[in-house]
Amino acid sequence: MITLTLVRHGESTDNLKGIWAGWKDAPLSNHGLNQAKAVGEYFAKYPIAAIFASPLKRALTTAQQIEKQNQSKPPLTITPLIREQHFGEAEGNPWAPAITPDPKGTKGPNDPNATGRLGVIDPKTNKKVYPVQPGRSAKFPAGESQDDVAERTGEAFDEFVMPFVRDSVGKPVGEVNVFFVSHGIAISEGIGAIFSRAVNGRGVDPDTWRGLHNTAWSRVVIGMEGEKLEYNGEELHIEVGGSHDEDEGEKLANAVESANPPTPEVEKREPRKKEIVAKVVAVNQYSHLDGVVREKGGIGSMAHDDTQKAITDFFGGGGKSKDNKEKDAMDVDTSNSSNL
Repeated sequence: MITLTLVRHGESTDNLKGIWAGWKDAPLSNHGLNQAKAVGEYFAKYPIAAIFASPLKRALTTAQQIEKQNQSKPPLTITPLIREQHFGEAEGNPWAPAITPDPKGTKGPNDPNATGRLGVIDPKTNKKVYPVQPGRSAKFPAGESQDDVAERTGEAFDEFVMPFVRDSVGKPVGEVNVFFVSHGIAISEGIGAIFSRAVNGRGVDPDTWRGLHNTAWSRVVIGMEGEKLEYNGEELHIEVGGSHDEDEGEKLANAVESANPPTPEVEKREPRKKEIVAKVVAVNQYSHLDGVVREKGGIGSMAHDDTQKAITDFFGGGGKSKDNKEKDAMDVDTSNSSNL
């Protein structure tokens, strides 16, 4: 049995803009780098067998911080299979969850009811925006649908995670740990794809694993059919992170996934080989960000530049000590699954 931990990237400069940012390759902001360093520190003593990361800068830089600080010195593999959804023509343009139709009932390319796939003029602002797509198979021109993302994240699971699952039969939860460092929609669709391969039910509404904070992590325990999803003979429980202020990227992922929930329809796709059991045990955990405060004067929102002098050379930090954060990541409590 293994645990798969899925980490969303740190804040990117595009996360601050309210635009469609899928394959658009923006770097981490300075604040985002501090978030990435914090999650790396949090998992420094957590045994990691392997890390797999999206090649997009915001995810790769986050993964490199986890790799750099982890005492297990895990291998880091870059794979495009866990990139964010590609929004095609909409990339870099403003997004909207919905647009009120033109009260005059205009038909044509500027009528949101006539097309949800192309940019339309929002009658409230008179600006061109790209609304959330209607349906899981819909996509912007030259882009991907949510079903496409589910398909390729499922391929990533089959290629990179299943070998660990097969090799870890009989091993206790927490001994073999694999990490995906990815993006909000890709993580949500990826979890749905895992359950499309599982013989057991989800046990939790897919709404639960949606809407990840920057560098927040979720976790799934996975075994081969017949293995018991328990720790030391006790049932595994789920822990869900608390409320927080959503960044623009998180709002977008929530809007997309809310409009077209991932799992029920994904599980009805072509027959899968169902040979695993799986359970979500932690969602949206971000206690490692305690004390990570955005730098003042606009510095925190600027793109991180490796040639810059370290922000910590100018500003002090706060929050939990390194020893306490590492203890949080390692503690075992079967009544609380955030340790798994």
